[in-house]
Amino acid sequence: MDTYCPDLWTSLTIDNQGNVYSCCLIKPARLGNIYRAKLESLVNYPAIVEERQNSLNGKLQCYENCNWVKKDELSGEHIASSKVEYDKMSYLHLNFGERCNISCIMCNQRKRVSKNPWILDPEVLKKNINLKPFSDIVIQGGEPLFIKECLEYLSYLGSIGKKYTLLTNGLLINDLIADQLSMDAKIVCISLNAATKNTHEYVNRGSKWDIILDNIKRLKEARSRNNSRVEIWGRMTITASSLHEIPLYLKIWKTLGFDHINFGYDRQTVPSYLKSNPHFYQQLRKEVTSVLARADLSTMDIYRLKYLGLAEEGV
Repeated sequence: MDTYCPDLWTSLTIDNQGNVYSCCLIKPARLGNIYRAKLESLVNYPAIVEERQNSLNGKLQCYENCNWVKKDELSGEHIASSKVEYDKMSYLHLNFGERCNISCIMCNQRKRVSKNPWILDPEVLKKNINLKPFSDIVIQGGEPLFIKECLEYLSYLGSIGKKYTLLTNGLLINDLIADQLSMDAKIVCISLNAATKNTHEYVNRGSKWDIILDNIKRLKEARSRNNSRVEIWGRMTITASSLHEIPLYLKIWKTLGFDHINFGYDRQTVPSYLKSNPHFYQQLRKEVTSVLARADLSTMDIYRLKYLGLAEEGV
């Protein structure tokens, strides 16, 4: 079995406690901690070198059930060495912390924050990360715009001209932040987790559909005003409560103000719900496939719809 994962050679993730991994799913091995070492000194930590070799040898344990690596898009070409050069890295993912201004049903927010209250220190990141190799820097929380340490780091990235992708629920995008994001971000990815107001506000408890739509408009106006190229993405994290709205989401997302869309899903509930409701699954699959057959797929990342079996072969 081929278990080649290119991310082991190109990507680094730092969680809110400073632990370093090669994957945003916190796998397959911990490389070290950013509070104790500079990032470039960790990329050939013995544990990750071993996992790269496992990947080359068809023995990477996390590969088979991985929903992150787009296996159907891999070229088949493999890097031969299990060691990497830091300046060949390209993707950096920073999870600043679990602190958030809402409480989505799939996040178990209060429990997560109480068990894991740590927040990344921007001064440590500035000191211990050489950002030069990274063409993609992804920032998330929690809600990153609700975390003052993250706001400080975003300003730092802007000051050195390093573009980033921000994952946000969109509620805190005021005029000042819209201007900042339009000038400094490469992508702003906004979580709108359903196709209707009622379902979105049920899933994203504490969110307000109308405020998010207003803030998307605010960001687009800032983009125009500042002659910016920032892309505005919509992200639907699918839950059992919103599965039925996927076809509608695929039809209306452009009217919501997005340039592109992608999907995630709650791994604790969605696969089991689809398995337990085969008639619903088959009907949803037909509806999704029908919409996608008439859609411009160049503006959609539908990998996870395919992974869930919600798009028929050939789409």
